[in-house]
Amino acid sequence: MASSPSYFFFFFFLLLLTPSLAFPPPPPSSTLIQTTCSLTSNYDFCVAALRSDPRSLRAKDVKSLSAIALRIAVAKAKTTAAYATSLAKNATEVAASRSAFGTCAEKYKNAGEALRWALGSLAQENYDYACVHIGAAQEYASTCGRLFFRRNPGMAFPAAMAKREDELQRLCGTAFDIISQLG
Repeated sequence: MASSPSYFFFFFFLLLLTPSLAFPPPPPSSTLIQTTCSLTSNYDFCVAALRSDPRSLRAKDVKSLSAIALRIAVAKAKTTAAYATSLAKNATEVAASRSAFGTCAEKYKNAGEALRWALGSLAQENYDYACVHIGAAQEYASTCGRLFFRRNPGMAFPAAMAKREDELQRLCGTAFDIISQLG
């Protein structure tokens, strides 16, 4: 009977260990960001973008990082729309530039709306539709530069606007890559 308590402790220890093996703790946020971003097309940009938002430090899983990436992209679309609106109001060049920047502002508002739809699709775990909405946002953003060149042949597209377009494209690409890990 002396072996009876040792069996008890063995089984007790085994019971304590089993839940931790079945349900490992979530990775620390920094590790989650690095692991998630390692599966994207631009690791450094992904890490920098996610770390720029303090909410990412509290992210528990890839889905919450996806939502954060989308919210960062929504904010970029919103600030770019405001910037394009200010360019339209302050344009001293030909009327075509004012018109092009006004249209750009609308395109970036549409991009923001598409990204908000992507957030809704993500919340419903409809990842395919989330990706479709992200693609629409990317198309709205790229339309701005093409439109400017068509309406203003020979004029340079402002470098600051091109940089904003590129950032939104990259943010959308990052969000797309992260959501693609979900399903």
